[in-house]
Amino acid sequence: MTSTPTNPGWRIQLAIHRAVRRDISRLSAALTDGGDVHADAVRAYWAVTAAQLHHHHELEDTVFSPLMRERLGDRVETLLTRNSHQHEVMAATMDEFDSALAASDITAAGTALARMQRAVEAHLAAEEADVLPLIPEAFTPDDIAYFQAESAKTNTASDFLPWMLDDAPDEDLAFFTATMPPPVLAQLESDWMPKRCRTIEALHLTGSVVAV
Repeated sequence: MTSTPTNPGWRIQLAIHRAVRRDISRLSAALTDGGDVHADAVRAYWAVTAAQLHHHHELEDTVFSPLMRERLGDRVETLLTRNSHQHEVMAATMDEFDSALAASDITAAGTALARMQRAVEAHLAAEEADVLPLIPEAFTPDDIAYFQAESAKTNTASDFLPWMLDDAPDEDLAFFTATMPPPVLAQLESDWMPKRCRTIEALHLTGSVVAV
């Protein structure tokens, strides 16, 4: 992944990409590190990741990409069409992983997760290479604020912030908390992040993987 740029829109996208990669890496470790993991803990952790991925891709397809097309025209049509197709491929692999987890089939879940990880990484790497660098040209600060407002309509701060900032580097923590209203920051520190930490800890519970 490229180093974090100063443009806020680009930076937010990279922070989300980092969080997606982190979650898939954790899930992979939970399923393949030789330890026993309770299937319910894996499903609970994955449910958060899946919700954030679906939300992010829907926002890109319905808000971000249409405006980029409007601003930059035919030069981005091929890139954004590719992105949309990759979202569909990723959704199919996510469904496969869901089905395996629902059946508590850990072997199948591991296979499906590996397939999903390849699809996700192919998309993130491509987007980082040729779409995200266009953000400073395509969007104004007001556009970025608009994207954030649209996102917040269906993805509350209590869901999004602890997910994105979990295990974030110091520069990302500083960037996102610098302008955060004090009540939101207090909630993040006292309530939202502790809940996120409990979800992470549950992923590493010992005990047999069982259907529940």
